[in-house]
Amino acid sequence: MIRPKTPCEIARDTAMKIVMPGVYVPTCDNDGQYTHEQCSGSTGCCWCVNSSGQKIPGTETPPGTPRINCTTQNGMIRPKTPCEIARDTAMKIVMPGVYVPTCDNDGQYTHEQCSGSTGYCWCVNSSGQKIPGTETPPGTPRINCATQIGVENYKPTRTGHSFAENDEPPLADSSSEEDKPEESEPCTSTDDDSSLAGQEQVVAPGLATPTNNAGEDPTILDPDSDSSLPVPGDSGGAAAKSDSQTKT
Repeated sequence: MIRPKTPCEIARDTAMKIVMPGVYVPTCDNDGQYTHEQCSGSTGCCWCVNSSGQKIPGTETPPGTPRINCTTQNGMIRPKTPCEIARDTAMKIVMPGVYVPTCDNDGQYTHEQCSGSTGYCWCVNSSGQKIPGTETPPGTPRINCATQIGVENYKPTRTGHSFAENDEPPLADSSSEEDKPEESEPCTSTDDDSSLAGQEQVVAPGLATPTNNAGEDPTILDPDSDSSLPVPGDSGGAAAKSDSQTKT
């Protein structure tokens, strides 16, 4: 007896008939069920799905970033942690000197964070916030962040103007940003095609990726300088020059 096609197989076969770049083709296992992990061949993005093929919020990973283990545990899949969200967001920013957080196997911030561009390292608490007085310049002995008393519960305050106390690492918390996708979002969903109308919803609409702080000047770029990046649209210098020419 031949079994009928499953929803995954129907969606897969339908998608394969569509002659259009970027069409998402579902992956089914030997039993015709959706595999836990689904990927887009055109964007390289991967995500976890439930038994109905619907995307599980917080599990999408852009190309070049570590994937989430979609194997179910007690019927649940762990969503991305704040560290993983900040790390993946930072990796999308095409700008020299961007600080990329380091996460452990459980998705938590490692005690020690370092800047790949400056060589500076510092200790952070469980929220990824920099602990004042723990920064070490390149070439100097590092502090053992794992043995620092109160590392996990310490909440830094901005009490000075040294590099270590000036600010928390950027991208440590993306919840304050507007929840809207970037124009060049590499994981924009391409599977919501009108040609699949009438078929079972394979993957939920693409989730908005938290925006980044690309316009922000990461404090790790220049720890000793009080200067900041020029403000876009600042015409103060131009106005002064124009006034000088008028007087002449």
